[in-house]
Amino acid sequence: MSNHIANRLNNKLRTRLPNLSVSKNLKLIFFSCFVFAFGDGLFTYLLPVYLNQLNASPTDVGMLYAVYYLSLGITPLLGGLLADRFDNKKIIIAGSLFWIPVPLALAIATNWTQLWLPMILYGTFFGSTSICIFIIRSTPQEKTMQAFGLWSASVAFGYVFSPMIGGVIASAVGKQPVFLLATCLYIASILPLIFINKLPKTEPKIQTTSTTRKFSDFKKLIILCSFFALIIFAISLINPLISQYMHESYNQNMFNLGVFGAATSIGWIFFSFTTGKIGDKYSKMSAMLSSIAVCILSFILIATINNFSVLFLASFLSGATRCMFGLVWAITGSAAPEGYTGRWIAISQASIHIVSFGAPVIGGILYEISPYLAFFTTILLLSSLALLATFKRL
Repeated sequence: MSNHIANRLNNKLRTRLPNLSVSKNLKLIFFSCFVFAFGDGLFTYLLPVYLNQLNASPTDVGMLYAVYYLSLGITPLLGGLLADRFDNKKIIIAGSLFWIPVPLALAIATNWTQLWLPMILYGTFFGSTSICIFIIRSTPQEKTMQAFGLWSASVAFGYVFSPMIGGVIASAVGKQPVFLLATCLYIASILPLIFINKLPKTEPKIQTTSTTRKFSDFKKLIILCSFFALIIFAISLINPLISQYMHESYNQNMFNLGVFGAATSIGWIFFSFTTGKIGDKYSKMSAMLSSIAVCILSFILIATINNFSVLFLASFLSGATRCMFGLVWAITGSAAPEGYTGRWIAISQASIHIVSFGAPVIGGILYEISPYLAFFTTILLLSSLALLATFKRL
């Protein structure tokens, strides 16, 4: 009887969790991402509030995040070119080094105007393209979405408890120790990458399809990249200001903000697995539309209800915004011709961040007029995009 029950439980777990054989390379990469995310989570959810304490207005915060998004948009293009030509392992390690000075700069800053360069470095993101290549080339095609979901979840695990820990440390002894601890974890995250094995080099395949077919495929990819860019633009209008909104409008303290950050990370883990299974079982676009619907619900709850339990639930649901990037990269990377994967992933990364460049500034201006206006604009844009994708069958 006990064996029967155990077998039933085991079968249920197999249906709910990704059934993947993860290579040594991916294990090391995912562990590195977890360590980095743990360090980053110590301060990233509290960063808008910290910037406000450095005399930055909502518009100033938006400008700093705009520079961050601009860096996120430009650097992947370099990463894509490098990823298709050079050793991906070295590219990932080199990309990680740019982040180390960021928390140190935050620790010694006395005014928000000193953080332009650190925000540029914070957005330097050319190593992610090489990570995507490792995932795509190390995973069966029918499990690609779940593999990207597992990567997303490994990052999310790092953010589960670190925001609360960062909030506790900041409340007890100040913010400087938080930034110093984050620096140490940034450095530690590079160590597992040293033991990654190189990927065998692949050459671009000669395309024999007709010119009409090539143009059709190119047009479809451009439409998809534009669609994804508008989604991230809409989310970027309000995301950098949510913790500030909770702090100012609902009087939520730093510890509570850390709890909400942890809830977001738990949601991130849950939706990474869920959307991965939806994408592999049904369609990749179904996974994206599901994420959009969850995001809309989370923004409605945050904007309208001042209750700790509801805000915790809304923060959990907002975790769906975090796994969208993995969905974008999985869709574009899987569709790319062999040997051009890095370039196509880089184009999708660059497009979503370049288009999002002005979003935090616009969001900050809307927020200063009325926080509800910023939330309403985001919800309206996301709803329109979801309807467009549904009826046009993107």
